[in-house]
Amino acid sequence: MEFYRERIMYLLALAVLIFITPFAVVNFVNGQILLGVSVLGVVGTFVVDGIAIHFKKRPPIPFTFLLIPTALAIGMSLKEDPIHGALWCYPGVLLCYFVLARRVAIVSSLVLLACAAPMVLMSLGTDIASRFVVSLALTIVVIFIITDVIRDLQEELLAQAITDPLTGAYNRRQMEFALDEALERHQRTAAPASVLLIDIDYFKKVNDELGHDAGDRVLKALVLLIKNRSRKLDRLFRMGGEEFLLLLPDTPDNAAMVQAENLRARIAESSLLKNRQVTVSIGVAACTRDSKQESWVKAADEALYKAKETGRNRVVQGDPSSTSAETGEADERRARQR
Repeated sequence: MEFYRERIMYLLALAVLIFITPFAVVNFVNGQILLGVSVLGVVGTFVVDGIAIHFKKRPPIPFTFLLIPTALAIGMSLKEDPIHGALWCYPGVLLCYFVLARRVAIVSSLVLLACAAPMVLMSLGTDIASRFVVSLALTIVVIFIITDVIRDLQEELLAQAITDPLTGAYNRRQMEFALDEALERHQRTAAPASVLLIDIDYFKKVNDELGHDAGDRVLKALVLLIKNRSRKLDRLFRMGGEEFLLLLPDTPDNAAMVQAENLRARIAESSLLKNRQVTVSIGVAACTRDSKQESWVKAADEALYKAKETGRNRVVQGDPSSTSAETGEADERRARQR
């Protein structure tokens, strides 16, 4: 979001330099020195930030502070030339929504309306002032509606990009980012982290005997149950099919085993599917200082394989330091067991 805001502000700085500078020149020519200086102040602050953004540096002037010279210029314009000053209120309101948080932008735009209305009333009379108030208020409402729609669409697109559409769990791509962050944090601060690789037992039979709709209901119910039994900082990812990975930050292997066993027992007791017990097998692995993402997940995967091989509906702890290369034959055997 910050990237797009900086991109907008960079383009806005170019627009201000090109289109607003001539007004400052006209003000100086007309002898409106203070107004010309205030307009140049607006141009200068935008240009300084625009140059910094162009060279990929942090803008030296916080975007919020850009409103200060803008407000002064609008106020001075209202005083010296009320008609033109009233017109500049409209881009001023729009600027509020670019540089401020949403609620603050609403308050700021209403304050601008409240301050400008009396100045327009005293200079231009009731008829023009009333039209100005109504038109600026409508502008504020329209901008609010547009930004509200854009925010909802942005949240929806973000959700689609990082979550599995069927279950609502995070997708595999998001899992890779999260695991990398956990590993980097562990290497920097030695903060523990563990993963639970969760696989539904005999899920293929559910699809074959009851249909894919029943299978989808099981997947959704399982995700909901796991989320309700997890902490806010835990992250659940769908790796594919009936396999999920639960990332447990700040969790050593012994605590992860307790969490895994609690989940396994809770799932076995739950009615995820009517008149049929649904169980899961879970492989647990904690990261080590030498862990890579692939070896970490591999350790949990091998533990999950052992859980399947020894009877299912159980939890097995893996060893990240002893992951071995899997052959095609072993992968086929594992697929048959799942």
